[in-house]
Amino acid sequence: MSTLTKVLIVLLTVFSLFLSGIVVTFVANQDNFRGKFNDTQSQLGAARAAQNNAQQQQIDEKKASDVLVAKLEEEKNRMTKDLLAVREELDGLKRTKNALDTEHAGMMAAVQTATTGEQQQRALFVAAQKEVERLKGDQIQREAELKETNQMLLEKLALISDLDNKIRQLTQENQDLNGRVNQQLTKSGQMATRPPTTVAQGSPGVQPVQPIAAVVAPTRNIALNGQVTAVDLRSRLLEISIGTAAGVRKEMTFHVVRGDRFVADILIMEVWPDRAVGILDIVQAGLQPQAGDKVSTNL
Repeated sequence: MSTLTKVLIVLLTVFSLFLSGIVVTFVANQDNFRGKFNDTQSQLGAARAAQNNAQQQQIDEKKASDVLVAKLEEEKNRMTKDLLAVREELDGLKRTKNALDTEHAGMMAAVQTATTGEQQQRALFVAAQKEVERLKGDQIQREAELKETNQMLLEKLALISDLDNKIRQLTQENQDLNGRVNQQLTKSGQMATRPPTTVAQGSPGVQPVQPIAAVVAPTRNIALNGQVTAVDLRSRLLEISIGTAAGVRKEMTFHVVRGDRFVADILIMEVWPDRAVGILDIVQAGLQPQAGDKVSTNL
């Protein structure tokens, strides 16, 4: 045999042995491959089932996510509306605050003005009180002077009355003496002399003493007329248009009338040449004196 044949025989033998080994190995491993295939098929089925479950779960989760997104969107819209409402309410509160701040500033200014006015009123009240106290002092002093003057007047009137009585007595005695002399002269045939005239009975030059009420003329007998020029009902003071030039004196009483209706009585407290001020004494119910009303000492 040739070498090539031998080589081919050897190669064929080796290949047969190799093929036999492969066949033996295949036969030996066929069961293992089938088991692995079955396992792989089972794993593939489980994987596919898991995949299906995962896909279904993904679908469910997507649906749940869509529902949640819809709810969140709805909640977002609702919160947006609430935010807009809160912003509008905040703007309204800001406007209210600005209005309240403006009102507060106005009230503070009014309070400041009222405080200033109150301080001025208090100052005026204190000044008025001092003026009233001064006027009361002047009134008391003038009343004392008036009492002293009245006392002096009474004493002088009493002295004048005594002198008048003495003059009348002396005149009467002189007339009696002249009468007796005339009688004697008539008896002797001589002309009777006319008795000298001294002070006649009831001479207007000397008046008998009178009480002070008679010396000072009553107010009602003095016909004084004027009108109310100013009224202060809070302090109950009135000003009239006549004064000392017309004969007005302190403590005179004037009647305030409106048409034919009695309104009030005023007692004069202070007098100037062209005006006087008095205090309300009696006021008719339902009526209040006012500027322009007539005043008179006689009704």
